[in-house]
Parts: sequence; C-alpha cells; structure tokens
Amino acid sequence: MKKLSILFIIIGLLLVGCSQKEQIETSSPVGKSNSGLKMEHLDLKGKNEIATFNTAVRDSTKQPGIVNMANPQYQFSLGEDSYFLWSTVDNGTIMNTKDTHTIYSLSSSSIKEVNEFVNKN
Repeated sequence: MKKLSILFIIIGLLLVGCSQKEQIETSSPVGKSNSGLKMEHLDLKGKNEIATFNTAVRDSTKQPGIVNMANPQYQFSLGEDSYFLWSTVDNGTIMNTKDTHTIYSLSSSSIKEVNEFVNKN
C-alpha cells in the first residue's frame, strides 16, 4: 500500500510539473524602437568615410559577456556587413547585426573620427 501511495505521489508531481506552461520572455530586437526614436542610417560614400569606419571596426575591442543594449542611434554598412553604432563624446560602441550578443568598444581615436563624421551630417 505504501508503494502505491508513493507511486501516486510521483505520478502526481510529474503531471503537475509537465502541465506548467513555459513562460517565454520576449523583447523587441535591437534596432526596433519602441520609444518613437528612429535609428539613423549613416551613408558612407567617400573613401575617407569608409576608411574611417573600417579602421573603427578593425581597431575595436571585443567586450566580454552577452549584452542587452538600448536601441542603437545609428546603423552603417561596410561591404556585406552591417553594424549598429552607439556614440557619445567619450564612448563608442558597435555591434555587428549578425551577432547581436557581442559588442565592441571603439578606440579613442576612432571615437573622435566617428563623432566628427556623425556631427557633420
């Protein structure tokens, strides 16, 4: 009788455990603004502009961990790759749109050059 009671308890626990609905946390993808702010696409046309952003990407430093970023201010493309850009006077961060879990910090010289381009436009 005791074994039968234990069996019913185990089956009951399994049924309760299996019947719990899995909760999935959803969030809007990076770049889709919910606040009404629109991301600006930077159109890199000239050789100097392209070189500036190529250098910024090449010299950027990968940051550890998986990130959850605010909506980006800018987006730019270099060849077949597309990047999101967050830029302030002192900091610059980029993210390849193919890997939205990794960010890269821009070098101080790249921050200055990228900000000059952004502020010019």
